[in-house]
Amino acid sequence: MKLKFNHLYRGLLFSGLMLANISCSDSFLELDNPNQVSDNTFWQSESDALMALAACYDALQSDHLYDDNVDGGGFGFLMRETSTDNGQHTWGDWMQGSTVSKGTSATTDGCFSNYWNANYELIKRCNLLLSKIDAIPMEDKAKGTIKAEAIALRALGYCNLTSLYRDVPYITAPLTLENPEAPKELKSTIADKVLADLKANNPNLPPKGTEQKGRMSQEAGYAIMGRMALFNQRWDDAIEAYNNVIGKVSLFKSGDGTDYEANFRDLFKEDNETCDEVLLSVHYTGPGLKEGSTFGVCWNAPLNAIEASMNLCDDFYCTDGLPIDISPLFNKGSLEKGKHTQENPDYARYENRDPRLKATLMLPGMTWNGKEYTNNLPAKSTACILKWFTPENTANEYDGSLDYYIIRYAEVLLSMAEAKIEKNAPQTEVTPYINEVRARVGMPAVETVEGTSLSQDELRKIVRHERRVELAFEDLRLADLYRWGEWENAVKRMQNDKEFYGDKFCVYDFNYRGAQDTVWPIPQGEIDTNKQLVQHDEWK
Repeated sequence: MKLKFNHLYRGLLFSGLMLANISCSDSFLELDNPNQVSDNTFWQSESDALMALAACYDALQSDHLYDDNVDGGGFGFLMRETSTDNGQHTWGDWMQGSTVSKGTSATTDGCFSNYWNANYELIKRCNLLLSKIDAIPMEDKAKGTIKAEAIALRALGYCNLTSLYRDVPYITAPLTLENPEAPKELKSTIADKVLADLKANNPNLPPKGTEQKGRMSQEAGYAIMGRMALFNQRWDDAIEAYNNVIGKVSLFKSGDGTDYEANFRDLFKEDNETCDEVLLSVHYTGPGLKEGSTFGVCWNAPLNAIEASMNLCDDFYCTDGLPIDISPLFNKGSLEKGKHTQENPDYARYENRDPRLKATLMLPGMTWNGKEYTNNLPAKSTACILKWFTPENTANEYDGSLDYYIIRYAEVLLSMAEAKIEKNAPQTEVTPYINEVRARVGMPAVETVEGTSLSQDELRKIVRHERRVELAFEDLRLADLYRWGEWENAVKRMQNDKEFYGDKFCVYDFNYRGAQDTVWPIPQGEIDTNKQLVQHDEWK
C-alpha cells in the first residue's frame, strides 16, 4: 500500500460473495473497471455494509498476512516465524525474511513492504467501511456491531504494524487527493487511540457462540485489546481486557482428554476449528471455491522449504517439567556433541518429552501419512514443522480449508499471566493461568516443578518459555522477541545451534548488528512516495 494516494475510488466490485462464511473476492476495490458498481449507488443498504465487512475479513487472507505460499513468493505467518530462532529457510538466503535472520536486511527488502502493505490494505478497507456506514439506513444495533468489527480488525492491523515497525502512520479515514499523505505517529500514541476505540466499541460485539462463523465475537475483540495493551506495556489495560475473556471459554481437549498429544495436535485439525478455544480465525473454504489457503503446501511429504530450529526442539521440556539438561528422564548421552546427526539421528532425545513437541514438529522416527521418516527428513536441522500441516489431505494443499487461528484462548491465559507478572502480582495470582495451559498436555504445575515463592524474574522466564512452546508458528515470536529485548539472545541461540550441531544443520549464519535489528524499517518505497514520512533513526 502506497500511502501516497493517487486515485479516487470509483466504486466497489464484489464477486463470488458468500456472506454466511464472510468470504469475498480478493479484489475488493478495483480501479478503472467499467463493470464496477458506482460508489454513489452502492452504500445504500445493510447488505452493502455486510459486503464491505466481508471484504475487510477477506484482507486477512493475504499470503503476506495470515496465509502463506512458500513457493509463490509469500511472506506469511510461517515465513515470519522461521525468520526467528524458531526456524530457518531451507531453500536458502533468497527467501523472504532470511535477511532478517542473517542481519543483512535493507529498507528495500520485499519482506518489509509486503507485510506493511498487507496490514494497511486491511486498515484501508476498514476505514472505507467506517466512513460510509453511518449514512446507511439500518438498525442501530446491526450498525454498531459492524462498526465494532471493523474497528477491532483495524486495531489488529495496527497491533501488527507497531509491534515490528514501531512508529507508523495512523490513518482512520480514507486518504484523498487533497490529503494524500500521512506522517508516522508514536507507537504509544497509536496504542492510546486504539485501546480507547476498543473499549468504546467492544461491548457492541456479540458474545462468543452467537456470532456468525468467521466473524468477530466480543471475546475476540477483547483478546485483540489485550494483545495491543500487552505489546505496549499497558498491564492494567491488558488485565482489564483479558478479564472479559477468561472463564467464558475453555481450552480444547480431544476425546476424553487423556491423550495429551492429541489434545494439542487435534486442535489444529479442520474438525475442531470452531472449538471454544479459537477466539479469532481466518476462515478458509474449499476446495474449488477460490477461498482456500496455501499455508499447508508440502508436496505430499514433510515441508522442505522452511523448517524448525534445533534450539526450539530442545526447548520443549521433559514430561517431569524440567529442561533436557537437568531432567533425569533425558538420556544424557544425547547431550554429547556429535551424538545427533542427519545421517544417524538420535531417537532417544525425543522420548519422555512435552507432548507438544511431537504435535508441533515432525522429527526423526515419526510418521507422515503412514510413512516413517528416519534420516530422510527434508530439513537441514532434522526438525520439520508439523503444526498447520495436514498429511491426511495433501491433495488439496494448494486449496486448503483448515482455518488459521489468529488468537487462541491459550494465548489469552499466558498473556494474562505475563501482565500479572509485570505488575509484580503474587505468584498465586499468576501460576493458575500457566498451569491451566500445562495441564491440557499433562505437564506438571509450576509449583510442582519450579516451586513456590518465585521471584518476578523467575516467573517471567517461566511464562516466556511457555509462550514459545505453546505458540510456536502462530506469528507471535517476532513481536515477543522485540518487545522483550531478546533478539540478540535469539541470534546467539541460532549461532549455538551451528556450533553444537554443526554447519550442516544451519542454512545460513545468524548475525546481530545492534539496534538496527530490533525494529523493522519503514519500507523505502513509502519513504520515496510520502514526503511526510521519516525513516527510523536506526535505519538512516
